[in-house]
Amino acid sequence: MTNVGIDLVEISRFKDRLNNNSFISSIFNPQEIEYISKHNSLDTIAGIFAAKEALLKALKKGINNYSLKDIEIIHDDNNAPSILLHNNLKDDFDIKHISLSISHDGNYATAIVLITM
Repeated sequence: MTNVGIDLVEISRFKDRLNNNSFISSIFNPQEIEYISKHNSLDTIAGIFAAKEALLKALKKGINNYSLKDIEIIHDDNNAPSILLHNNLKDDFDIKHISLSISHDGNYATAIVLITM
């Protein structure tokens, strides 16, 4: 079975949250926070957030079913993003493959996730 999820967020929505440590630490893993800090970009934080929501949509699960910190967005040496799952989210689904694409332009960031189960 293959599922797809997509999310679109307005980048400016994160303007006041970029320096809000409570918000950042409740949604992002330490490695994601490090990546966000290096790039210091609203585009980056919005894109990672969109990717997490897109994955939950592909799984047909709402944001209240799992912690966003159970979804970790990592980047390889070429800066290509991918997803690692942790805790119950990893254990509850038999996912064979996850594909992720993140994009930002103008006022919006978007992410699309394709999963094979």
